[in-house]
Amino acid sequence: MIQYDDSNLRKLFAQMEPSQRKKALKGAFRREGNRIRKAAVNNLRSTGINHAQELSRGIRVVVFKRDAGFRVTAASRKSNKQGKGERGMHKNRYGLKKPVLAWAETGTRWRMVKSTRAHKVKIKGRWVTVGKHRGFMKRYGFIKQTRAQVEGTVTESLRKEIVDSVIKTAKKYGCT
Repeated sequence: MIQYDDSNLRKLFAQMEPSQRKKALKGAFRREGNRIRKAAVNNLRSTGINHAQELSRGIRVVVFKRDAGFRVTAASRKSNKQGKGERGMHKNRYGLKKPVLAWAETGTRWRMVKSTRAHKVKIKGRWVTVGKHRGFMKRYGFIKQTRAQVEGTVTESLRKEIVDSVIKTAKKYGCT
């Protein structure tokens, strides 16, 4: 059993102003989130998906503004009006940008063409209009794998990061 006395840390935390406390906690969440993001990027690259280097930019850490916490997400992001800030989009052979990263995490269902040129097939005694099959994207599940990988270590690691971040911020502002 590990015993830890955090009375000095609590006194130090009480001396700091609210904005300094918030900054210290956000820094700790950002560092821990980046550690988990790195594990998620490694899992994405190990899946063997094409263009993993390009897609890995779409795995992002979001530190919450109002609440204490963070999340690591694999969602693509479009560019803004100036064309900046794009993350995780893949340019296909037709020159169109697609959010492949989200589809790679969850997979997609079978896709078919819906057109007038589709043909009719008899299934279980009924005639059904069927288009051509265009395939599906298999589920890679790299975020789920990352969650299972870091689930046991994140609490202790985050606690250590918060202590280090509070001490660092306190030294910066002279609250020793």
